[in-house]
Amino acid sequence: MRPTKLIPTTALIALLLSGCQVLTRLPRSVRPLAAPINEYHQVEQLLTLRWQDQQRRLHCVLVTRPDQTRVVALTETGLPVFQLRQTATNIDINRSPLLPPSVSPDIILADIQLIFWPWDSLDRTLEPPWKLVRHAGDRELYNGDTLEARVDYHGKDRWNSPATLTNKHYGYTLTVKPLGADNTNAQD
Repeated sequence: MRPTKLIPTTALIALLLSGCQVLTRLPRSVRPLAAPINEYHQVEQLLTLRWQDQQRRLHCVLVTRPDQTRVVALTETGLPVFQLRQTATNIDINRSPLLPPSVSPDIILADIQLIFWPWDSLDRTLEPPWKLVRHAGDRELYNGDTLEARVDYHGKDRWNSPATLTNKHYGYTLTVKPLGADNTNAQD
């Protein structure tokens, strides 16, 4: 093949391959992720995801430290679904085939942050048109005038009480039920 024909062929192959990458990319959270919080927590939660006519339950362990956030999600039988580690500059995600391709763990992390992170930590992360609104202790997240997510707390202690998050953007409900007390001394 002559060099003049090689360049267009190479460009076409590169274009096709880049198109394949775009098609196989996972959905990402549309809202910015907050940084790891400057608090130590270790909680076990039962997450129940409901969308359309489907429901999935995950056993989740959430560990927060000033330098990182870790989330491990397992099926009810103990099979790993995903592991996530977030630092101030990076997010590492390991997922298993058990997690539907349309679900990205960073979307779940954004929802977990909306439920558990302190108000100020979330508010600092959001830039216009994003805004947080409080309603009698509950939280609503708006993108401009569009309600993206709502958190309803079923107790005063957000780390040790059940909560329900309705993610309007992705069309699902996430119910969080504590499986044990918050171990705030988890400083390993």
